Amino acid sequence: MKISYSLIVAGFSVALTSTAYSADVYRFAGGPSGGGWHPAVSAGTQLINKNIKGKDYRFQYSPSQGSVDNVRRVGTGEFATTWGHVVQAYQSWYGVGLFKKDGPNRDFRIVANVRAQTQIVAVLAKSPIKSFSDMKGKVVNLLAKGTGSNVNCQNIFKGLGLFDQIKPRYLGFSAAGRALGDRQVDVFCSAGAPFKIPALTELSMRKPVRYISMTEAEQKQLTSKYKFYAPKTIPVQKDVKGMTEPALSFAYDVFWLVHKKVSDDAVYNMVKIAASPENLKKLAATAGYWKTLSGNFGALSTHKMFVHPAAARYWRERGVTVPDNIVKGF
Repeated sequence: MKISYSLIVAGFSVALTSTAYSADVYRFAGGPSGGGWHPAVSAGTQLINKNIKGKDYRFQYSPSQGSVDNVRRVGTGEFATTWGHVVQAYQSWYGVGLFKKDGPNRDFRIVANVRAQTQIVAVLAKSPIKSFSDMKGKVVNLLAKGTGSNVNCQNIFKGLGLFDQIKPRYLGFSAAGRALGDRQVDVFCSAGAPFKIPALTELSMRKPVRYISMTEAEQKQLTSKYKFYAPKTIPVQKDVKGMTEPALSFAYDVFWLVHKKVSDDAVYNMVKIAASPENLKKLAATAGYWKTLSGNFGALSTHKMFVHPAAARYWRERGVTVPDNIVKGF
């Protein structure tokens, strides 16, 4: 039987298309524009894909609205892997707080500790605002809803009994930086990575900014009320023009999460590639968020949450102690 050349080409094209789409594509979610997670996770995704060889899976970067969005969507499997604050990870695990309506979700595991973040509250350097009590009646941006930073910002003002006395706004990182510079808002509240955030640092080059420090009593009040927070002093940041004094704040962990649909092989290799000393040095040079990536899972024993077995295998190969009681598959 004679087969035309066009049919052969068409058949070959179908075969190629079938092959191209046979690989698993795992969505790796980052964060919103102007925040630290967006460039960091994007760079990490590129590096992982570049170093995966001979595998039938790859990773695709996906922007997101932040920690709340990330944790909720990795729990459902819409995101295969992502970063999330310990606060949202815990709330999703037990179905409490913002995740009460969702119910408990344990379809994800922890694969690494990204870093401890701090919370920044800042004003223009020339602002008359010197303390949290000075913010009464002022326009305070609490970041976009759906971000972990928004949760932490609300916790600050609710925990200090000031939430009903401020005028809250909910702008994203970049928009909040512009609004502070244009004096459309009086106060900028955000996560620090660990002590600064791009939108605010960039603004300070044009218009110096100043971090507002908690008093020791305010710091103790917040870290006592919210058990995920630990007292932390933000040192003076040379890159932040206008900051001349340290600021009392609090710190909390950011974890790297993965959904149960991701294969053990993919989990092991993505962590191994990103966390290898050579690659981690490259990532850290591009996006500082990666500098402190580790297998520090100490908090999980207290929270009774689990590490993915494939990730635990990698960290143990690196000489990290990962207790058996916090390692569990699905």
